[in-house]
Amino acid sequence: MAVPKKKVSIAKKNQRTSTWKTLKIKKMMKKLSLVKCPNCGNLKQNHHVCPNCGYYKNNQVLTIKSKSNKNIIEA
Repeated sequence: MAVPKKKVSIAKKNQRTSTWKTLKIKKMMKKLSLVKCPNCGNLKQNHHVCPNCGYYKNNQVLTIKSKSNKNIIEA
């Protein structure tokens, strides 16, 4: 097993961990990206049912009873 020849400085260690944290945050933000619903045009998450109209991949998955209360009935 390889052994480090010199001690890693605190600044170098902190640089390494900070880049890891920013990459992790960027990946999370990419997963939560918003796209336009093809049916109603409102913003929704990728690969999720639209909370406004209940459509997913041009098929109605949920029927929404009233827009004001947002009551959802499974279709």
